[in-house]
Amino acid sequence: MSSPQALIAEAEKLLKPQSGFLSFITGSSSSLRKEDATDLYIQAANSYRLSKDFNQAGNQFLKAAEIQQSLGNHNDAANHLVEAYKCFKSSSPTDAIRALSQAIHIFLTQNGQFRRAANFTMDLAELYESVGDTPNAIKSYEQAGDYFTTDHAEALSNKAFLKCADLSASTGDYKKAVELYDVVVKNSLNNSLTKWSLKDYFFKILLCILCTNDTVEAEKRMEKFAEDDPNWTNSRKFKLVEGILESIQNGDVEDFSDKVFEFDKFSKLDKLKTQLLLKIKTSVVDNDDVDLL
Repeated sequence: MSSPQALIAEAEKLLKPQSGFLSFITGSSSSLRKEDATDLYIQAANSYRLSKDFNQAGNQFLKAAEIQQSLGNHNDAANHLVEAYKCFKSSSPTDAIRALSQAIHIFLTQNGQFRRAANFTMDLAELYESVGDTPNAIKSYEQAGDYFTTDHAEALSNKAFLKCADLSASTGDYKKAVELYDVVVKNSLNNSLTKWSLKDYFFKILLCILCTNDTVEAEKRMEKFAEDDPNWTNSRKFKLVEGILESIQNGDVEDFSDKVFEFDKFSKLDKLKTQLLLKIKTSVVDNDDVDLL
């Protein structure tokens, strides 16, 4: 079996321009030579992948994709870019992002493959999140949600919009978070499979609204959510928000802390909800240094 270096050298030789006479003698057209070179680059990529040299493997898939793009074979080019992304994912996230972004662009503009574009845009968002690029992660999750919506994949669009909403809330963009949670609520109201999650969405919306110190809007939403889901008023989340509103009205930070503590004993608060409650607490008393519980 040829070494990957030998395969690459053979591919590069095939891609060198030939004179008309030499082309006539060999009987090979430029497009056929490019196809053969593509196959050699893919063989080299797979050889590198077997030896766990993922950067080199990814680079060869990129070369294969570039050739296929020049031939107008957009589907093949996108598939090679996806393979490059898989290789780069663990070794070079920046290169993985670049390769996957190019593949998504092809799926959307050349092939109309919205489902594949949506799935890989979710992967792209996770990549951005893994490298700490929250703004692009938020953007990509929202795009994925839009693509899933276009493809009538409601459950998947909800998942993407929820990720986008959670990240938006964590970065202090409460208005955007509320808008996205509202989309998910609307999609879930008449869906028996997702309706059970409504109380959690209501809770997050109310916490985000309270982070903006808009107690009037929070009270209006409490009433609306009771109409949307009659069981809402019997939930511990409803009672906590009701208690928080009372604490805010009375300016009683100790009461606020006690109510949150009692809630957390039976329903453990996750990182996002804890962060939002900390923000709300600073509107009860102007002290960023006090503990939540």
